[in-house]
Amino acid sequence: MPIDRREQLNNLVADVAGGYAWALDGIYRLAGGQMLAVALGILHDGALAEDAVHDSLIKIAKHAGKYKNGTSALAWIMTIVRNTALDLARKRKREVSAEDFYSLASLDYSPERRDEAIGLERAIAALDEGARKVIYCRYYLDMTVRQTAAELKMSKSAVQRVQEQAENEIREFLGGTNGLPETF
Repeated sequence: MPIDRREQLNNLVADVAGGYAWALDGIYRLAGGQMLAVALGILHDGALAEDAVHDSLIKIAKHAGKYKNGTSALAWIMTIVRNTALDLARKRKREVSAEDFYSLASLDYSPERRDEAIGLERAIAALDEGARKVIYCRYYLDMTVRQTAAELKMSKSAVQRVQEQAENEIREFLGGTNGLPETF
């Protein structure tokens, strides 16, 4: 009976923890595409995403002994990739503009959902630059208020105030809550 992908990744991480560097190749073969997709979704740059995956493999090798066997190796790996890509994005201190937002209107969406996503994109684009930066950091880069404040050189209370005002402007632009959750 062949072992499934989950078990293979768990075994490969255990092998890396045991000092078998060749197991990193197996991890890359099994999860490399997903690793690159996560990094690319955050960084929007192929070369930077590849760097993030490379750096992630180094972190996996370094910290494989901390992996708790029996949990999801894929989730553990993707968390490392996500955090590495976010760190790389912060280090690059990219100037945030409306073009940095990835398209919310996927072609896979139903026409109604696509229209809602396009409306949200327009609402975000209508915000002033400072508010767009806060929304980008908080929702797209998944930064905490503290991280956003440090990145944008603002106080935490200013970030919270700008975020709340931006969320209200977005709701107003969309004509009420329009199905948006309370927190956005």
